[in-house]
Amino acid sequence: MLLLKIAVSRKDSETNPVRPGHKFFFSDKAPVKTDTSEVTTKIIVGDNESEGRYTILSDLWKVGFSVQPHYHARHFETFYLVSGEAEWTVNGETHRLKAGDAVYVPANTPHAARTVGEKPAHFILIYSHGDYEAHLEREASYTEAERNGPEIKKMLRRLNDFNPI
Repeated sequence: MLLLKIAVSRKDSETNPVRPGHKFFFSDKAPVKTDTSEVTTKIIVGDNESEGRYTILSDLWKVGFSVQPHYHARHFETFYLVSGEAEWTVNGETHRLKAGDAVYVPANTPHAARTVGEKPAHFILIYSHGDYEAHLEREASYTEAERNGPEIKKMLRRLNDFNPI
């Protein structure tokens, strides 16, 4: 009976192998992908680790930062507020979020946000599908002046699925 049980266990492990590639992520080693006067973004779980399903980011929004009303046609986002405060408007509904609060924004949903108060807002962002890293790399390949030029700005918005309202 024991041999049969071992044989069954072995067969199960051969047909359902444990997926390789687990990984621990440490905040002090996370690569900084954006560091501007308004936002610092670190990659926690990248596109490659999630097999393109999602990206998890640490976003630090400086005091006074705001995101204009927009929507994403192909992506959803979840923001979990670790510290600070922010005001979010999603599909016309506005709330002030504090540490421990979160907001889920489905695709094609208008939304805008801004920091409030005297402290930065630190978010953990889950972005799906996992191509946020490519978005950050595209943005970083241009200077701030270039990114603000009308043609490059239009191209980046299209590629990054950022649709202003």
